[in-house]
Amino acid sequence: MTSTPDDAATDETAAGPDPDTAALLRDLATSIALLPQVPTSEGEERPEGAIALPVIEQDGQRYIPVFTTEAALRSAGADVDSALRIPLAQLAANWPSDDMWLAVNPASEDGLGLPPDVVRALPVFAGSPDGAGESPPG
Repeated sequence: MTSTPDDAATDETAAGPDPDTAALLRDLATSIALLPQVPTSEGEERPEGAIALPVIEQDGQRYIPVFTTEAALRSAGADVDSALRIPLAQLAANWPSDDMWLAVNPASEDGLGLPPDVVRALPVFAGSPDGAGESPPG
């Protein structure tokens, strides 16, 4: 993962992103995320409909890694056949924590890290029911 948004990018997104940033966020928000499976411990059962999110840590920051293509997932060493496929906007609408970032394609040189406030805004960019008819800010 080579780039993370700085405070200016986060402030820009909150105030209304520039057209290039809005297009990137719209593309991400409407994509399908591939999540590597997290193995369960023996005897452990997850509640119905719950998923275990993988977590990686880099420089003291925790990220949930997602991949936008099977090739990106494969290059990270994960099993494509067992990956969970979920709309990224749906994952963002249920984001688990204020201190957890999203790592998009973290094994690639074009990887991107998004802070939680930007992740939670993704459903609006997707035009999902959570953004009920709203268009993206800007």
